[in-house]
Amino acid sequence: MTWWFMAEAGRARRGGAVALALVAFGLSLSANASPTTVPGAYYGEWQDEKEREKDAEPREFTLINYFFSRGTVTNQVGDPSGLKGVSLGPMGSPTGSAVRVESLTAYYVEQRWIPVIEYSPWFVDGLASFRAQFEVDFLWGRSANSVQPNEGGGFNADMINLQTKNINVAFYPFRDPTKLTLLIGAQPVYDSYFDPTRSPLNDIIRTGYKLTFLGSDATGLSVFSSYKGNAKLSLLPLGSAQPDRATQDDPRLKYIWLLTGDYVYPVRPGTNVGVSVWGLRDDTKGDAFAFEGLVKSGPGSAGLSSFTGTGRFNIDLPTGTVFWAGAHFNHNIDLRTGRFGASGFLMYNGGSYRSTEVDTDKEPTVDISGLSANLELIYNWGRTPNDVVTLEGIYTTGDEDLNDGKYKGAFTLNMYGLPGAVWFNHKTLLLFPFTSTANNYTGAVTDISNQGYGLRAAIASGAMDLIPNKLNLKLGTALATSDVTPPRWNTDVPRGRFIGAEVNAELKYHIRYLMTVGLHTGYMFKGSFYDGAERVTKNPFAAFTTFTWYAF
Repeated sequence: MTWWFMAEAGRARRGGAVALALVAFGLSLSANASPTTVPGAYYGEWQDEKEREKDAEPREFTLINYFFSRGTVTNQVGDPSGLKGVSLGPMGSPTGSAVRVESLTAYYVEQRWIPVIEYSPWFVDGLASFRAQFEVDFLWGRSANSVQPNEGGGFNADMINLQTKNINVAFYPFRDPTKLTLLIGAQPVYDSYFDPTRSPLNDIIRTGYKLTFLGSDATGLSVFSSYKGNAKLSLLPLGSAQPDRATQDDPRLKYIWLLTGDYVYPVRPGTNVGVSVWGLRDDTKGDAFAFEGLVKSGPGSAGLSSFTGTGRFNIDLPTGTVFWAGAHFNHNIDLRTGRFGASGFLMYNGGSYRSTEVDTDKEPTVDISGLSANLELIYNWGRTPNDVVTLEGIYTTGDEDLNDGKYKGAFTLNMYGLPGAVWFNHKTLLLFPFTSTANNYTGAVTDISNQGYGLRAAIASGAMDLIPNKLNLKLGTALATSDVTPPRWNTDVPRGRFIGAEVNAELKYHIRYLMTVGLHTGYMFKGSFYDGAERVTKNPFAAFTTFTWYAF
């Protein structure tokens, strides 16, 4: 029951897959049972005295709590006023969160709480489960006595800040989720082929397309089956609007529809190859919102690209269609069948948008054609699964002129969400955002399109358990360039392609099962990509402390 692990990309953790099991609480002692206290100092003795048949039965009702807190010191500073406490987007942008890297040092602490509820009553006889998930985020010391998401850490608090994440019902027609699962309602949606309600975190973030194209929540219907291979089919309305109400007295809702189809074949145990075909249709004419009342969605949005790091199309009131065709593979990513593992993908996106504005000085149509590729290699050199070295590369095509009628870059769901795709298995803290976060998701590259200019990046890391399965040290480095030469920040200063190089270190200590504290620090040497950028005058650095606890 690990579906709840994937509510937000921001809590990703490296290492082996976390396989959770239901834990029976409220064990009672019979009259002739040992008086040993549980849980506590004598838990081991009590456990040895009990037989498995005396374990409590699985409960109908389950509550799981996730708590996360992060303290940050950095000179990468975003403006949280735009989205009230939330900073998103690439460094240097003068709009959106207006992230700057100057002679400034920011200090803040952010916090997240997610309760997860699952109800599987006995009387449905294994045919269905109900799930609900909520979220409360805030910065310490910010805002009180009001109504607003991502707020409520100020004196008195008294904030109405309960965000709906997922509310859904899973049907199991054959009483076997591996044969067929129908997931209906608000649900986690990812570009992995696994059922997020039943799959470990590691499987989802390192298979399929690794959340680089799609990683968020949405309402809709999804069908999963692993009866013969793994199959997934989803139909999701991503947004709606009434674009013709004022001009044509037509109050009907127009939608952004996403249809995805994936199939994966297990070549051998631990080795899988898969193919995908997805399609998106947008009839909202740019009137749907990614942040209600503030930031509109779609490739023509005046504000969304500066928050998510995508390229903005030079088009007014667009309607259009996008399709994706891709293939991917993974081999021994959990390192169970040997010391070597690998994964990767190749994705092509195409399509076209048409302007519905009669009198416009912008492009009447924009045609899309872009390619993305990724490859990761893993070697387990030590005693534990955490003793690993990795090497990863990613490439996306770029577009030198975003104002013409052709877009040659990667097209992700960051064009519609805030954010809509979060690649968080990259092991960096600054070049790509450190995604163990609640409110702040900023970095040099926040979408694989790199603001439409394309990306060439390499990432290497090495990790070892200083104390087996208890204390882990990871060292990493990464560098990246754009695929094309971007336009100048300043007309008088030439601008290059080299984005920067990062070095980082992370130390994690597992206090107890699913309770972890971490120290993370990174430094990035900025490249010629920022020559002439008024908001990026220093090399970015950051230091983080994190505390994570899953309790159930």
